[in-house]
Amino acid sequence: MRGQVSSQGWIMADATKERILTAAQNILKQRGAESLTMESTAELAGVSRKTVYNHFQNRFELFDAAVARWMRHVLDGVEGIAANTALPFIEKLNAIVDRGFRDLREGGRIIGRPPQEILDPAELTLRKSLQSSLEQLIKTIVQDAERSGYIRSEFTADQITWIIINIITGITVLDQVEDRSFSKAELLQDSLRAVVLGVLSPLGLEVMKGSALLSGRAGLDSREGEA
Repeated sequence: MRGQVSSQGWIMADATKERILTAAQNILKQRGAESLTMESTAELAGVSRKTVYNHFQNRFELFDAAVARWMRHVLDGVEGIAANTALPFIEKLNAIVDRGFRDLREGGRIIGRPPQEILDPAELTLRKSLQSSLEQLIKTIVQDAERSGYIRSEFTADQITWIIINIITGITVLDQVEDRSFSKAELLQDSLRAVVLGVLSPLGLEVMKGSALLSGRAGLDSREGEA
């Protein structure tokens, strides 16, 4: 009986933690990192501030866990597609790009640059691990393209992977671009399209003609209502 009570207690604690993280993610998506506090999260989650502190020591830890949870969701989606060996390369790439940009748009302000005081290196372990997973995923896709003869011989998979990672990292930490005629997702897609066009071989250009990335159609079904 005691074991059952203990098990139920853990389930309740996990459910409360998930509710807190969902609230934190919603604050980050809609209002940005500046609005994420223990108090605002507690209010949205419908719990006390003490309950939030029971699960997260401070704002840094809460921020990192919320962003990492969102990143894990995004990576799980694209990794599932990448693992589908039945899909031809171009179909797989289209599906990954479309899913990735759809998730990016739905992420709203969660991809914005956090305030300087929230950038505690000690609290970024999980996100660094997820970024490493993203790097490996991109490298795998690039290597598939390389083996298929779609990449120009003067470029290596490592070089292209690092170029793409730096573009993604650079754009996602930019300040918000509401005063521009384009969104972050559109800027990221245009930047990646420029890189891809520069590294593709003639065969790659022919095969990828009309692809979601090169045509600018990635995640278009989610543009409605985008800020």
